[in-house]
Amino acid sequence: MARPPQILRPLAITAAALAIVALASRLWGQGAGDGSDVSGASIRVAGSPQTVFDWSTQACAPDEIPDLPVRAFRDYRGRVDLILPHFNSWLLTGPDLDHLGNPCRVVLGSSFNPNPAAFDQKEWIASLYTSDGRHIAALVHEEYHGAQPGTCQPGDPTSCWYNAITYAGSSDGGLSFAQGSPPADVVAAPSQPYGSGRPPTGVFSPSNIVRSPDDGLYYAIVLSRTASGDTGSCLIRTGDPFDPSSWRAWDGRGFGFPFTDPYRAPGAAAGDCTPIATPEIASMHESLTYNTYLDRYLLVGLASAPQAGTGKLVTGVYYSISTDLINWTPRELIMAAPSVQTFHCSGPNPIGYPSLIDPSSQSRTFSTTDRTPYLYYTRYNYQGCRQTLDRDLVRVPIVVSAS
Repeated sequence: MARPPQILRPLAITAAALAIVALASRLWGQGAGDGSDVSGASIRVAGSPQTVFDWSTQACAPDEIPDLPVRAFRDYRGRVDLILPHFNSWLLTGPDLDHLGNPCRVVLGSSFNPNPAAFDQKEWIASLYTSDGRHIAALVHEEYHGAQPGTCQPGDPTSCWYNAITYAGSSDGGLSFAQGSPPADVVAAPSQPYGSGRPPTGVFSPSNIVRSPDDGLYYAIVLSRTASGDTGSCLIRTGDPFDPSSWRAWDGRGFGFPFTDPYRAPGAAAGDCTPIATPEIASMHESLTYNTYLDRYLLVGLASAPQAGTGKLVTGVYYSISTDLINWTPRELIMAAPSVQTFHCSGPNPIGYPSLIDPSSQSRTFSTTDRTPYLYYTRYNYQGCRQTLDRDLVRVPIVVSAS
């Protein structure tokens, strides 16, 4: 049975509620460096948090949770749709972002294929592109966690985590997404086949797909983690988001790095993509938009950095600004808060998965922001100091300023 539309309601204003952080990677950068400067730009919280989706009262199934940054789009019916990404990705829909109902609809389910070469085990819808609201291209965060007993180290399910980005498409305005018959269409994958006993390896959690106003091409940022544990943010681009084979990554000089399927083209891509601006953005990748007020790209994500004056290392949600997507300003803190990794039983609940969505965006996929977007995030509701599936989607208004 579908749940009624949820009218957003204010939350109690506490330090925990106003603090925003997400689980992005296990390795956050420890310092901020120099980048392309944008003087006077700042981002601040401008109001109280609001509940968008309350798991305890609205979830149609236990696994209906926001388990990556949420993405929204306007479909051809004149509706606004928002994806709650999990290994079953769910749909919220309504006349606008302020009135989203829950039709209890899974738009992409996982196949749980035990073959790592199929890239078809667990799939999360991670980012979207559409020009007409009917035909939609999706980048899919695909996880493989082993299929046989003993493939993971005891007590550590991440020790057999093999990740890739695949493609899914919709031709019915986002009511359903489909992938090709296994193997899935690979967009970006590790250069090596799966091997157990490694730390989480591969390409993870793409940002929004953003069209450049300069060259008309489409860009996204992905998290890359090599088999040796090196982590960074890679920039990928394409001329056609509906062609999964067309994406190329920045290689330090240009977009000459082609991701290939290590099972069907072994050795074709030597090494891994080249991370961008690591001193400045660390491994931030969650939310990329083009900010029309600043006339700059705006990146929001998880990081840590020593704070000016105190030198204290603070984790939380940071932002960075760029004119070219390659060079970024040193990250600046929006809000500090506990992450899943830094949660303490005596402290507030952790928060995760930040994403900027501006209701006034002219983009069908909300890939642009202006002065007053919302910062959406997941709030983990711990019980007895333990993480559960109880996770709510919350948003807070922010203001972008420039002097």
